[in-house]
Amino acid sequence: MNWDDVDPEGPSPEDLERFGDEWVTCPECGSAIYDQTEICPRCGHALTSSDGGKTPVWAIVAAVLALIAFVLVFVL
Repeated sequence: MNWDDVDPEGPSPEDLERFGDEWVTCPECGSAIYDQTEICPRCGHALTSSDGGKTPVWAIVAAVLALIAFVLVFVL
């Protein structure tokens, strides 16, 4: 890794030692960026998750069931 390409406001060397090297390459400009970055600080390319940011179906089902349980217990 070329440390000249690293964002100076990114994780410290101590954090990298503690949590591991979590860098990815920007698909637009090729800069090394922190893996949780949403926008590349070099070129401004928006990075998205592989699932497109969609809410998992299980989370929606759990929320609906919780709402139904709330209504049954506290409203009726």
